[in-house]
Amino acid sequence: MLVHETGYLAPSFNFNYGVIKTMNTIVKNLLTTVNEIAEKNTVSPVFPDLDKAKFKAIFADGSHYSILNDNGDRVYFDDPDTRYIIRDDYKTKLGNMGNKYCIGDNLEIKNALCEGLEKAFKKQGNLHALQNPQLIENVSDGGSLCRFGYHFDGLGREIRQLTKSKTQLNFRALAVNSFNGQSAVRIQTGGLCLDCLNGNTSGELHAQSWGHTASFDPSLIIPFIEKQVEYYELQVQTWQKWALNEITHEQAFNVLSLNYPASESEIKRAEKKGISAGEVQSRKTAQLMEQFDLECQARGRTTWSLYSALTFYSSHSEGNFTVKNSLNKDNIERTLIEREKEVNKVIASPAFLEIA
Repeated sequence: MLVHETGYLAPSFNFNYGVIKTMNTIVKNLLTTVNEIAEKNTVSPVFPDLDKAKFKAIFADGSHYSILNDNGDRVYFDDPDTRYIIRDDYKTKLGNMGNKYCIGDNLEIKNALCEGLEKAFKKQGNLHALQNPQLIENVSDGGSLCRFGYHFDGLGREIRQLTKSKTQLNFRALAVNSFNGQSAVRIQTGGLCLDCLNGNTSGELHAQSWGHTASFDPSLIIPFIEKQVEYYELQVQTWQKWALNEITHEQAFNVLSLNYPASESEIKRAEKKGISAGEVQSRKTAQLMEQFDLECQARGRTTWSLYSALTFYSSHSEGNFTVKNSLNKDNIERTLIEREKEVNKVIASPAFLEIA
């Protein structure tokens, strides 16, 4: 204690400079972390360039371009009035459309998709979630049908399954475009499962389409993407509920048999074997039930397992679900897109909603 001239005792202080130095270090580290997070939320993500779908589609006429026929022979256009659409790189035909048809440029659609994602996550203060985006890209029919987009580890969400195991779902956003009338310009959002039984399984969250007309503007994509980023968190909650919702084998079979009834030819073949029409199950139902049983081994017998079986079918060309004639035709992505439409109808059916 110190004694003032007045006689009062003044308290003494023992400064621990080691503690002060440690506190300064902690504060400095915290400020560095805050600055790093702030910087990540201001740095725009670098989206990988397109590869398979990076070509430009253009209108052509017979005086300038030719096409390759099915035999690989070059054939020159002999009808200058036909509106052929060709690739600008290989000069191969993509389609021929009517006078009101307008080409949707892959690069412009991709740029609008990326801009929408960036705006949506910046609005949430979560731009760092878009860092290191992974390209998803496939084409069919020589590029006549294209699907491309991205998924993001930074927006991965864990789903706890009935078996106590976990699976991660990454947010994904895709664009579908065609040049022969197979599809409108379509934007899809959903989840990409990173550790499914056999590769990646995807489910569609929501989609919106625009026709190939003069009124289509790629900027229309942006507000749709912004809404879907917000909706994703709600959908994850639904998937989590499905992952813990136990169902019976009979309930799963009921959903599939109602949505994939036996065909007339399957019924006739079964009747010849003495099986009544009401007891016949379709080949598709049998295949999906087999996949459901496999999913149950890893996830438990739940609504989520049935959903995973359906999305496995809609996203894979292998085993029981190998796309017909895919060894000789460039038709896998086109078929998978059609399967997704099937599965969306199943998910929206009364039978499925009863167990959801």
